[in-house]
Amino acid sequence: MRVLHLFSDWKWTGPAEPVVSLCEALSGQGLAVTLAYRKTPIEFPERTVEKEVVKRNVPGFDGFRLNRYFSPRDWVFDLREIRRFVDERGVDVVHTHLSHDHATAVASLLFSRKKPLLVRTDHKRDGLPHSRPMAYLMSRTDGLVTYSERLRQQDVKHFRFPVERSCKLPPGLKPYRGAAENIKESLGVKGSELVIGVIGRLKKDRGYDVILKAFRKARDQVGHVKLVIVGRSSQIEESIKKPLIELGLEQDVILAGYRIEDYFSVIASFDIFVMMRAGSDGTARALREVLGMGKPAIVSTQGMLSELVIDGQTGFSVDPDEHELADRMVRLLSDEKMRAQFGMNARNYALSEWDYNAQASRLIDFYKRLLELGKRR
Repeated sequence: MRVLHLFSDWKWTGPAEPVVSLCEALSGQGLAVTLAYRKTPIEFPERTVEKEVVKRNVPGFDGFRLNRYFSPRDWVFDLREIRRFVDERGVDVVHTHLSHDHATAVASLLFSRKKPLLVRTDHKRDGLPHSRPMAYLMSRTDGLVTYSERLRQQDVKHFRFPVERSCKLPPGLKPYRGAAENIKESLGVKGSELVIGVIGRLKKDRGYDVILKAFRKARDQVGHVKLVIVGRSSQIEESIKKPLIELGLEQDVILAGYRIEDYFSVIASFDIFVMMRAGSDGTARALREVLGMGKPAIVSTQGMLSELVIDGQTGFSVDPDEHELADRMVRLLSDEKMRAQFGMNARNYALSEWDYNAQASRLIDFYKRLLELGKRR
């Protein structure tokens, strides 16, 4: 079986990590897989898809343009070259991840001699857009992969997609196994203080207003606690800085910025973690990394977050309400044994359920099932 994955981005964004890691695991299990990605167009010091593909020795291909922005010349180039690649290499399955590569594949494969199966992974936080263009693309698609059961059922219903051609594949995790230094003092946290951690793009739609209000309530009850916020955004003034001043939290909220080298050491400093809404891709990579390091988490019931945290075992799921969130913060901060047990449960669950090798095996089985079903009519 030969499989071509298309990913029309070069940045190391939320969807990129599970795509590259999954292709790495698929290759490791002997599948003839190729990950076609957009070549990095500029000098970029941070992580990129291209750098990770090379670093991990993933079978990659940068011969397509995969340009999501307006560029008719690049689009025409890909229509021709993807079809040629598929026909010449005998590709059995083309697996797309973003809407641009999905649309490009549908158009390109209309005239392919090989007629491979077409699969789409839904990376969207709120599901694929329920629109006429997407409905057309899904009518030309042979398989659907989602990260959550809720989104699988939603997409199947919206697009009248055959349920037997759909598959829930929870996002995987590459657990961190390196050393983590004690950096609490450098963050501005005193030895006796507990830490509530937050990681994410600091945008206004990510529920930080609820988190800050809940934190003030928890601080007033617990006392010795700091809120450490990791991330960056051009919206930080409106989403974080102004609200924390209005709430009188300047001395208790630490803006740790965007971390790379000591990222996992920062996570190790957390006692609990909070996330009210995932990014646009919905896979909540930071949440999975935190759970994988044995930290309990409190999340909202929005999106797939509540499917990643087992309520009452690895953390808590709450409505996006400051009172309910504050109550769970206080419960965890006040009970060291509960924090330790939830943290141990979280790590064990992450290692067993989000293993990329297990995900690769499930996906290969799904490909085989689709090949037995054949093309949709």
